[in-house]
Amino acid sequence: MLFFSACAERQDPLEGTWKLPGEEVSLEFKKDGTVFRIASSVTTTGTYRRDNSGDLFVDLGTGEHKALLSESNSELKVSSNGSDWLIFLTKPAAALVDSAQTIFTRGFETKDCDSSIALYSQVISLLTEIPSEAGHLARAYNNRGICEEKNGNSDAALADYNKAIELDPELDIAYGNRAWLHEVLGMKEKAFADYKKAAELGYRPAIYWMEQQKQVVDDGQKSAGRL
Repeated sequence: MLFFSACAERQDPLEGTWKLPGEEVSLEFKKDGTVFRIASSVTTTGTYRRDNSGDLFVDLGTGEHKALLSESNSELKVSSNGSDWLIFLTKPAAALVDSAQTIFTRGFETKDCDSSIALYSQVISLLTEIPSEAGHLARAYNNRGICEEKNGNSDAALADYNKAIELDPELDIAYGNRAWLHEVLGMKEKAFADYKKAAELGYRPAIYWMEQQKQVVDDGQKSAGRL
């Protein structure tokens, strides 16, 4: 993260309105060091400042806490208690995220795979440049991969599952989906590795699959012992 010293020659990148995506909560920073927290129809007043090192501190009524402004000046990490962080976005970026959520829901509810692929592709386009949305972006890739697989496009599906896992290495369902595709494609070792990882992350279909494999091995050993 980069921090910026106050500069008389240009507007502080913090000035203006920041919004919490998906919520009716926003912060409005004024040049005079005042910040307004607006939640629905309730507005509270706070303050912000920068120290000599350029580090940012915000007080929203519960004491002064350090805040983090992203290198791109598009994401602001704020804590009201020193431990629970919220990521606010510039108003235009937050609007993109809110729009992406609406489109994602449409993609999920649409029964036609071609339409779903088009909708998930829109979500991916909207969220790609917003680092804090990596988790939601990963789910869009995962869901598009499912549709690509249903359409018989194995290469495209595998690429989407790979991207989903790259963006969110803890996304259990993406490992499970990739495992299934690897198995269908005859890639047994890769399938086993993905099932194992998905099971470790708590994905129940993968846990069941691993239990089945163990049972097959156990039954085989018992049969061999009776020969």
